[in-house]
Amino acid sequence: MNNVRIPGFRWFEQGSGEPILLLHGLVGQMHHWDAVIDALGHLCRPMALTLPFFDEALREVSIEGVGDHVLRFLDALDIDRTVIGGNSLGGHVALALTLAHPDRVSGLILTGSSGLLERGRRHGLRRQPRREDVRQTVEEAFFDRSPVIDAWVASMRAAITTQATAARVLRFARDAMRSNVADRLHTIDVPTLLVWGREDRITPAVTAERFRELIPDAQLTYLERCGHMAMLEQPAAFIEAVARWLEVTRERRQIASGSARTPSACRPSRPTRRIGRA
Repeated sequence: MNNVRIPGFRWFEQGSGEPILLLHGLVGQMHHWDAVIDALGHLCRPMALTLPFFDEALREVSIEGVGDHVLRFLDALDIDRTVIGGNSLGGHVALALTLAHPDRVSGLILTGSSGLLERGRRHGLRRQPRREDVRQTVEEAFFDRSPVIDAWVASMRAAITTQATAARVLRFARDAMRSNVADRLHTIDVPTLLVWGREDRITPAVTAERFRELIPDAQLTYLERCGHMAMLEQPAAFIEAVARWLEVTRERRQIASGSARTPSACRPSRPTRRIGRA
């Protein structure tokens, strides 16, 4: 990042070349993409951005509001066009940005994305939830619940137990329910990869099938013994699916980009991990 400071953003990245921006969900964090960033850093320029779900500076508590934050980030880094991906509500944000600003997106990666159908306990979370309630909410995202450690549960409970943050969780959950994108998915004209946990209980397999049906150029890969957060629960299989898709769709993404300023599609580079923040 050449030691450039950009107020209002916190992210990390590796490599160079084609940018790939990855977005976490409502109960996620940017470091949930660590393994993916590390593995793809020799191919392109993967980035993971912290989304301001609980930041009071984000006045518009909506998917559109978070999408505007992502767009400002791309502008700040002078990125004209990117592959964008997301998990859960982060996938919904990626979808919203793709639909609102198709000129900024060359490819789309969704895993456990909301936007069509979402189930789960977090819509039932109340203010001052018990530790057990938060644990059950986080555990619901996994087939194998061993990654859900006490520290993660404690940090999530701390994040949502104030009156302001609890209200934000409910507002985002309601906005996700209202912002169904089914009738607009046919307009997405970039290559799209769907990587879904076969045992996802929050956005089940029927959701993935519906995305594949409605997005014209969509490919669906299922990961077995995997829940809602595929990049955490099955990182090797997730990375393999993404890397293969990047190679297969390279020419189609270049055609979609069609800009002399867009970096060439994934090419080998020396991976250098960088962290940026406000």
